[in-house]
Amino acid sequence: MMDNSNITLSVFFPAYYDEGNIGKVVRKAVQVLEELNLKDYEVLIIEDGSPDRTAEVADELAEEFEKVRVKHHEKNMGYGATLRDGFTSAKLDYVFYTDGDNQFDLEELKKFVALIPFADIIVGYRKKKQYSLYRKFTSLCYNYLLKVIFGLDYWDIDCAFKLIKTDLFGKIKINSIDAFIDAEIMLKAKLLGYTTAEMGVTHLPRLDGVSTAARPSVIFRTIGEVFEYRKEYKAELKRINLSK
Repeated sequence: MMDNSNITLSVFFPAYYDEGNIGKVVRKAVQVLEELNLKDYEVLIIEDGSPDRTAEVADELAEEFEKVRVKHHEKNMGYGATLRDGFTSAKLDYVFYTDGDNQFDLEELKKFVALIPFADIIVGYRKKKQYSLYRKFTSLCYNYLLKVIFGLDYWDIDCAFKLIKTDLFGKIKINSIDAFIDAEIMLKAKLLGYTTAEMGVTHLPRLDGVSTAARPSVIFRTIGEVFEYRKEYKAELKRINLSK
């Protein structure tokens, strides 16, 4: 078995409309983290102003588990803003996130931790997406758009299953408040020379809660962020090339 006794890991879950999911996710996470025998870990729930009982369930979990804490948003701030809050709130050496909707198998976190000696960032990709054809199509188009504009070549950039060296978030400013956040982080990490590895993960059907990711308003705002960041990225690339 791999020696994880020198690894500290923050794990966080964005949670919105997940009163039926977040308890299952957190309990499984605690089980997996205990089995990993890490030097230290923490679990953070970023509760994004849910209109159901997600906030109450999250607080109950924090009372039940010593290493679980909750950060509440008074009003719904959106997915990107919630991820940004999680990344910047992480206290330990590495940070892992997945969604609070119970659509991933947290046992697979063990495989990601095993890759820590070999890469600064481990990026998951869904081997078989449990989405509608519409969601699959929009995801395919988005990944292609990022490849054309930025040369960002990942199988599934917006897959919510990533492990990242936490010090990255002391070196970059995250501007995105929508789905572009994953790509923004990866692009800024690339400019700083962070190494990456990709690993396929199992994607499970959503059995409870409500997804808001494919709303037209979210898609249009995300596309706007892509083109807004393009100028900044090109300028930074030019600066780096000139300094060599």
